[in-house]
Amino acid sequence: MTHHDKKNPVHISVVLDRSGSMASIADDVVGGFNEFMARQRQEEGEARVTLVQFDGQDPFEVLADGTDLKQMPELSRGAYQPRGNTPLFDAVGRMVARIDAGVARRAADDLPPEDQVVVIITDGLDNASLEYDRATVFALVDQRAQKDDWTFVFLGANQDAYAEGARVGVAAGNTSGWVSSPAGTRDMFDRLHDATLAYRSKASMERVRDKERYMEGKGE
Repeated sequence: MTHHDKKNPVHISVVLDRSGSMASIADDVVGGFNEFMARQRQEEGEARVTLVQFDGQDPFEVLADGTDLKQMPELSRGAYQPRGNTPLFDAVGRMVARIDAGVARRAADDLPPEDQVVVIITDGLDNASLEYDRATVFALVDQRAQKDDWTFVFLGANQDAYAEGARVGVAAGNTSGWVSSPAGTRDMFDRLHDATLAYRSKASMERVRDKERYMEGKGE
């Protein structure tokens, strides 16, 4: 395998909104996420998954921590209980810090580097962050995307997803709006699956080249 064909393992980190407004689609979020994972499992290639949910009572509840995709347990409806408000900046800021620590640990253990994909799924604007503000999160995201070649994806409902994604440093080609309804939620996870499949099928060099085009052509 030449350098050009090299495929690093992928680490998919999902920042999932569980604020109260997600309650009407909670079953669809759980079903859609589990279906997304099940479909990803059928594909070739190494991947790990980190899943964090956030709300005003807990801005960073870790449900899966770098779990091998093949071993990833289903998200349960018992674990996903929408409540409270939306500390989006805190959740994203803490996720970046957590991935940084994981990257450093892998390097120290001489493990191969992973290609990082961070997916933010939300239906509301930040209204509860205490630790991070928008400018700090923007700088973090922008630096990891530009300098370290991470891919950040922003899937926003009930908002101008492109404006809000841009406010936290996510490229327009990695952003998509979705409709906060059962069908809209399923469609959003379908598109995320297609985009992730395309990403994982590429060599690492191509992933870097396309790091701002993750959701491109995946519809609205």
